[in-house]
Amino acid sequence: MNIYFGENLKALRKAKNLTQEKLAEYFGVSFQTVSKWERGDTYPDITMLPEIAIFFKVSTDELLGINQMEKEKEITQKLQEYDNLTDGELMTGIVKELKAKYPNDFRILIRYLACLVRFSDDKSAVSSEILSIYDNIQDNCTDDSIRIKAKRSLIEYYRAEAEKDEKYFEECDKIISQLPDMRDSREMFCFFCPGKDERIRRTLEEQFLLLHTVYSHYFFYDERFSDEWVLEAFRKEIDFLNFCYDDGNYGKMWCTVIYCYGHLGVRYFKLGNKNNALLNFRKMADLAVRFDNMDRFTVMNSVMFKGKEFDKHTLGSTYEAKRRVLTLLKEKYPLSEEFKSSYEFGEILKLLEN
Repeated sequence: MNIYFGENLKALRKAKNLTQEKLAEYFGVSFQTVSKWERGDTYPDITMLPEIAIFFKVSTDELLGINQMEKEKEITQKLQEYDNLTDGELMTGIVKELKAKYPNDFRILIRYLACLVRFSDDKSAVSSEILSIYDNIQDNCTDDSIRIKAKRSLIEYYRAEAEKDEKYFEECDKIISQLPDMRDSREMFCFFCPGKDERIRRTLEEQFLLLHTVYSHYFFYDERFSDEWVLEAFRKEIDFLNFCYDDGNYGKMWCTVIYCYGHLGVRYFKLGNKNNALLNFRKMADLAVRFDNMDRFTVMNSVMFKGKEFDKHTLGSTYEAKRRVLTLLKEKYPLSEEFKSSYEFGEILKLLEN
């Protein structure tokens, strides 16, 4: 059970504009004692608690944070639910409800910020709120991981705005320059940790995801690279991932591999090679079916990840690969109506609709 006496005492003392020395003088203890109380190193004698509570005009339950424990339990459960979702509407609903009850919790605010950036239809309407939350986090939050996540969200916001006004590219670049280099990340030091195997394997998957994100946005969407070059690049990425996940269980990379085959199909279609486009769309659909049919928990057996447990819900508890691929093929990919009305394409859709 967490005891919040120390942080509550500090907050109450500051609200009264008292120094540790003044508070120590009132209770007849040294200021070092008060400092230890606030750090959670020690606690006052139980007989002192009513006296302290009366001084600050709060109950002993409030002083100890008994209600805070219930609050913490609720927040933890709701945030776990949020983190396992992929549906923007559901995520926004959860975090709005939490923010209304706990408007000053930075764990909630960082997720609310992400929802505003990613799921708002009109970002200009929420731009002032986005910037206000960002400034609040940077000025008042002491958790570096939350501060960095806020920078990431602001970069996403500026990148979207830059499509309408190029001045935002400069703002985006300023925030990027404030982020730590990769060599200063926790992943770079994973092999110094005892029991390093699990941490290293987790780091490898994170690096694979990062590599794909940069790789795909640079090569696939940049018109400086020819269609033929992009095709070869993505074929090599798939070869690399199939080498690393030689048992066919792609772990956290399932979505990446499925979408890679989709990228290949689109590029082949653009080049007029409809047979290869169909082959890659079929592979995409087969993997989507296989993913949805898997148990939630599976054990990976590839050489690199042998024995590692994979939980499908790490990709979002609402993520359904078949539904997502069906949407891409029918609505999102730039395919001709003639191609989509072909028998072969229809057979691929049937796989996903069953």
